[in-house]
Amino acid sequence: MRERYLAFILVMLVATVAFFMLSSRSLDQNLRQIRNLDEQIKTAQEQLNSARILDQELSQFARIIDNSLSRAPRFSFDEINEFKTKIGELAHQRKISINKMSDTNKWSLPNLIESTYNLELEATFVQIGQFISDLEAQDNIIKIQTLDISPTQTTEELGPNVDSRYRVILELSIFKVRKEA
Repeated sequence: MRERYLAFILVMLVATVAFFMLSSRSLDQNLRQIRNLDEQIKTAQEQLNSARILDQELSQFARIIDNSLSRAPRFSFDEINEFKTKIGELAHQRKISINKMSDTNKWSLPNLIESTYNLELEATFVQIGQFISDLEAQDNIIKIQTLDISPTQTTEELGPNVDSRYRVILELSIFKVRKEA
């Protein structure tokens, strides 16, 4: 009888060890599979984020292209006035004084429409940089033809706590491409 109990205990020990070994092997495989799936999810998430960023950039680029195509032979008065208004709003936001603003249509290559704006501004150096950055963020093709900066008032004239002011002469062009019928 004692031998049967020992055999039974031995069988139970072997079964217990076998159960724990199989469980541990199964758990190890499942953990490996989970890590692999986590890596795949992480890679897919990174690709999704990249695709979202590209979509955002391309949609802005598409807006610029849409704004830069026209069937008209030149800029309309509404487009010119709208851009002048944008320039005025940008200058107002940055607290820049506009001393003079004029626009002219320029002759350019066939199928290319160009409107040039001449601005005379007065601002600090930081305000000028922010204004130019704001211009670059517009949904149009803009080219700065001329940028002339000269001091009008220095800090010595204004006092030690006031930034120097500069007179800026800025000539910029907006372009559109004429669509062919």
